[in-house]
This record gives sequence, structure tokens and C-alpha cells, in this order.
Amino acid sequence: MFDVQNVSLSYGEREILHDASFKVEDGERAAIIGPNGTGKSTLLKIVAGLIKPEKGEVSFPRNTEIGYLPQDMELDSDRSVLEECKTVFQDVLDHEIEMRELEDKMSHVPHGTAEFDAIADRYEHLLHETQRRDLYSMDATVGKVLDGLGFKPKDLGRPCNEFSGGWQMRICLAKLLLQNPDILLLDEPTNHLDIESIEWLADWIKGHEGSVLMVSHERAFMDALVKKVVEVDRSNVIIYRGNYSESLQKRAERREMQQKLFDNQQKEIAHIQEFIARFRYQAAKAAMVQSRIKMLEKMEKYTAPVADAGTISFSFPPAPRSAKEVLIAEDLSKAYGPKTILDHIEVAIYRGEKVALVGHNGAGKTTLMRILAGRDKEADGNIKLGGNVELSYFAQYDKEDLHPDNTVLGEFLSAAPLEISNKARAILGAFLFTGDDSEKKIKMLSGGERTRLRLAKMLCGKANLLMLDEPTNHLDIGSRLTLENALRQYDGAVILVSHDRYFLDNVITRVIEISDGQATSYSGNYTEYLYMKGVRDAKLAAENGDKPSAPKAPIVDVETLTAQINGVPRRESDAERRTRQDEEKKSRNRLKKAEKEVEEHEELIYQLEARVSELENALASPPKDGNYSELATVGARLKEVRAEKERVEANWMKLQGEVDELTRQLSET
Repeated sequence: MFDVQNVSLSYGEREILHDASFKVEDGERAAIIGPNGTGKSTLLKIVAGLIKPEKGEVSFPRNTEIGYLPQDMELDSDRSVLEECKTVFQDVLDHEIEMRELEDKMSHVPHGTAEFDAIADRYEHLLHETQRRDLYSMDATVGKVLDGLGFKPKDLGRPCNEFSGGWQMRICLAKLLLQNPDILLLDEPTNHLDIESIEWLADWIKGHEGSVLMVSHERAFMDALVKKVVEVDRSNVIIYRGNYSESLQKRAERREMQQKLFDNQQKEIAHIQEFIARFRYQAAKAAMVQSRIKMLEKMEKYTAPVADAGTISFSFPPAPRSAKEVLIAEDLSKAYGPKTILDHIEVAIYRGEKVALVGHNGAGKTTLMRILAGRDKEADGNIKLGGNVELSYFAQYDKEDLHPDNTVLGEFLSAAPLEISNKARAILGAFLFTGDDSEKKIKMLSGGERTRLRLAKMLCGKANLLMLDEPTNHLDIGSRLTLENALRQYDGAVILVSHDRYFLDNVITRVIEISDGQATSYSGNYTEYLYMKGVRDAKLAAENGDKPSAPKAPIVDVETLTAQINGVPRRESDAERRTRQDEEKKSRNRLKKAEKEVEEHEELIYQLEARVSELENALASPPKDGNYSELATVGARLKEVRAEKERVEANWMKLQGEVDELTRQLSET
């Protein structure tokens, strides 16, 4: 486990983190969430020890091994993939040599001595490391991890520096998993993975015995893994128990309750201030006014929830009407040497369709996308665009679309027609490039900023066919939802590749699966495709005489899936509902009783204040009969009534706090 305690950090005048505190227990899996630029990666780097906070600390148990995967890195190595991954075990191989030496030393050192105990402690530590790293099944483990992350046997002998940046990130991830540290710190680990590799990684993390803290925008990935969510919101950290969808629900409830408490308190404050203003200058009411002033001073003030940080806001321009058949590919083939990627396939895309290309890693999704977009001219076959079709292509890697030495504004203007160039800054502002951001060089932008800029450039054309290869990479969840909505409302055709299952389920209307060089079409979204594929596989198994496995039913239907994305909790059982209703009934009864007691205490306070005023007047007035001995009795009584009033006011504040807490609890049920 590890403990983040009161961590604060600022860059110039901008406060990134303020007294951030949370714990991740042994074996616990947690996610850091928040919009782009809020400090998620910075917080992860602080935990990793790469950034020193201005205040606070991160504490770990002794001998804890930490593994950190950054969002982007290059692997400049001419070793083969297999050799590079085996370097992870070099220290453990050295441990084994040292263990043999320690065994020899222990045979010559008397038991029970300090020297023997020190050797034994070191030997025990090294033994733990060799067992944890599973040294003796190294080859099998390396092969399993590389296969799970999408590497083919022929890839293992290739030098690492021959691979693209995305594949180099997979090698770095493989090395980290093989390291098997006590604590895994992962910054966007799914950005360069396909759906199959993401599912494999999720299974691997489920089997990992150590703690995991990740930054992720992958909703399905987080829902499957995490049990704690750390939200970074305007330098503050808020903790939610549960997965991502549950955190959304709890966040909405917390903000609703915060608003309700604030509104109720503002009404109460206004009522008290009205009383003070009305009776401030009346001597007979002076004590009551002072009592109200003290109430305001003692009152713990609630704050209203702050509006969410901005996210991108846009919609695609209306698509010019095209022919019904937007794109037709006939007898399409592509091979790399002896390896056939596409084998005489047929693809047809129609007006208004939203089509996803899916398939295992290396099946040819991006290859097909590039061919259809006209970026790869070396494929065999024919591609025909329908009448009045204009396409816009979003490549998987931004180096194809952005010029590193351009500014944000210059890059946008390079694609903008004259009629919208005068709106450039307004459009960039909708993509969160405000003020001096538009003068930033492309090479200085983060991954999320580059993706937002490329999306902004797509608004410059009048395309009625959008081709998007992994458009959600580096986008925060709010921006992904905006893109989902924009694509759903877009009236042109869309072809996309994405590893975000929620994104696919909310956008697409048809799936084209690429497998073994062939293309198979399925109607519906991604979840429905999985179900239909299961039906097909079961039928083929039965035809081949194999025992068919029952097809998996869709995980959720579209309505339920949308509810999950919006943070609606799962349906409760009858027993859970009865228990909840019983608890609600008890809480409502207690709330009713507490509210009545609050009213009774307020009435009693009024009476005591009136009694205090009477006694103070009596004490200030000289006795008409000249008997001053009675003033001592009045003074003593005044002291008793004041003490009673303070006691009742303290109880009133306690009861009011109980009312607020019960109101909050009932709002969460």
C-alpha cells in the first residue's frame, strides 16, 4: 500500500494540487480521473517519485518496488523484442548468483550471530524477488505477455527500433508487466492497444497481486478493474469508492447534496440576517441579536459546487447530400511480402451509416482504412467514391496531419477556407485553445491537445464521409462524450477504428470484422456484434462436429449501456431493495424527529433569550424599595439562564447538523 499525504504543487501562479491526500491499499486498483490538463499525470509522477511536491509526501513500506509507465516514451534499442524483454530479468539472474554465494557464506558462519542474521535477511529478500518475478518460467512468461499484447512470433526477433512509437510503447508495457512490481503506476496504458489487447491487459491486472494506480479515459477498462476513483478537480482531490460508472453516480449525488445544503443554509443565513437587521437598534432585542450574530460566526459555511471545467464543444457541419452508395471497394487485396492482409474483399458504405472496422491486432483494420482513404496506393482492386462524395481522414498517428513547427493557429489556418478563417480563434476556443494557447508550437502540445487540434481541422471541410482511425486517443472522457454526440448527430457516413467499447456502442450502426484476410459485416453496435459473432461461431462448431459453446448474450442492451455511462447503478435485488427501504424508513423517521426537535429548541431559545432580556433589565434597574439584596438573586438567576441558553444553542447546532447529514444520506439512496 502507499499513502499520499497533503501533497501540493503549483506551476507559477497556477495551483495544480492542493493538499491532495488518499491511500491505495495492498492489492487495491484505483484510477485517477479528470479533464485534460487538471494534473492527473502530474499526480502520478509525484507518486512515482519523478516530481517532488512543494508540500506533503508519498510514503511506501520498506523494500517496495514501483513500476511506472509514462504516457509516451521512445525505446531506442537495437536489441530484438525478445532480448529487450529478457533484460528485465537481469537483476534477478544476478540475485540467483548472489544467493549461491550467500548459501556458501551461511555454511561457514555460526548460527545465531549478527553476521548470520544479516546474511539470512539478505537471502530471504533475494528469494522473495526470484519467486515474485517467476524467474524459472521466464521464457514462457515472456512469450505469454508478448502474445497478449499482440506480438506475433515473427516479431520477436525484430529490433525494437524498427517498430512504430505505438508498438514501442507495447514493448515498454511488456517489460513493466514482466517486472511484476509491488505497485503499478500506469499513465494511459490502453492508448496504443486494440480491444483484444486491452481485454488481455485487464485480465493480467486482475491477476496481479500488487496495487495499481492508473490514469485512464477508458471507461470499460476502469469499470472492469478499479474499486476506487481519485478525481482531480481544480487542484482538489475527491475520493469515490467503486468503479468509474459508480463514481459518476456518486459524484452527481455529492454535487446535488452540496447544492442542497448550500441553498438551505443560504436561506437560514438570510433569515438570521433579516432578524439582525430588523432588531439591531432595539435595546430590548440586543441580546437576541447578539445571539444570532454568534450563531452566524459559529456556523460552518457550505459552498456551492463549482461548475465543471470546460470541455470541447462542437458539431460537424451539415454533410452535403451524396449518392446512396458512398464508397464501394471491389476485389480489394493487400499483402506485405508473403503475408496476405486483405484477400479479395468487398466493402460497401452507404449514406448516413456509422461503420466500425474491428478485428484482432494485425488483422488489417488500419491498412484497410488507409487504402479506402487513398493513403495507400499499392493495394490491388478497385475503390469507387459515390457521386458528390468528399472524404476527410483522421490518421492514427498525428505526424501524418500536423507540422511540428507550425503554431496552433497557423496549423488550423493551413486547412481553413477563406470563409471561416476569420472565425479561427473562436473555433479553436471551442476546442479549449484560448488566449496564448493558439500561439503554441505543435511540437510543444500534449497528446490530447494534438488530437483536439486535428478534430478542429476536420471542421474546415465539407466532408460527407469521415474516416477516423483511433480518434479518442488522448481525449479525456468529457471530450469523448462530445465527439460521440457530434458523430451521432452527423448526417454523413462514418468509418472508424476505435478501442473504446463504450464509444463504439454509442456511435456505430454496423460492424465490419477483418479476419484472415476477409471482411464480414454485422448490423448493430459492438456489443450486438459480439453476440452475433458468438452465434456464428457456435453454429460453425456444430457443423464441424465440435461441441458448441453457448453464445455470450450481450453484456447490456443499448439502453442499459447508456445508463451505465451516465452513472446509473445496476438494478438491485428484491432483498437489497427491502433492506434499503427499511433503512430509508428509519432514516426518514429519525429525520422527522430531529426536525421537530430543532423547532422545539428554536422556540426554547427564543424563550430563554426573552428571559435573559428580562433579567438583564431587572439587574440594570434600581429597586424601588431600596432592597439591593434581591439583585444578587437576580444576578445568580441570570447566570443560570445564560448557561441554559448556551447549552440549548449547542444542542440546536448538533441537531441541525444531524438534520443535514440525514438529508444527505437520504439523497444518496
